[in-house]
Amino acid sequence: MLLLLLVGCSPFRIVRNQADPAAQWSEYRTFAFVDTNRIAGAPGATYQIAVDMIKQAVASEMRERGFQPSTNNPDLLVNLGVVVQEKTQTRQTTIQEAPLYIGQRRYHWQSREVPVGTYEEGTINIHVVDAQRNALLWDAAVASVINRRSADPARIGEAVDRLFQKFPAPRP
Repeated sequence: MLLLLLVGCSPFRIVRNQADPAAQWSEYRTFAFVDTNRIAGAPGATYQIAVDMIKQAVASEMRERGFQPSTNNPDLLVNLGVVVQEKTQTRQTTIQEAPLYIGQRRYHWQSREVPVGTYEEGTINIHVVDAQRNALLWDAAVASVINRRSADPARIGEAVDRLFQKFPAPRP
């Protein structure tokens, strides 16, 4: 019961988790990350540090499942994406906030969303691809509100761990 409570209160939200049901995970032994150095416009230093921490966490999870890193013709390619979006926090108005009724008979009040603040939400996208067939095997994403502690390796590791709980390949 306590475990369900802790998982339910996680600050991380699984956005997407789609796997190829026909994938034979036992056929794969090695993995490598897709080279992102060819992206037009170099990312900032903070972004690159966060991506490196995510790579370390993903590599750790892949090794736990029996996949070994390889630079020479890997079986699986892991593509990472990180998106940071500014979002607006809203709340709904209540009848107590309605203006005082004076005048016409056709007055009506309607609840509406009003902005109360902004925040940033970060999303980590992971695509695991069969390198030989160029076929997507697993597409998953996890999101969380970003704060000052978000770039902490332990917090990133926790987000990746939460995502890999849904990884379709069994542990050896």
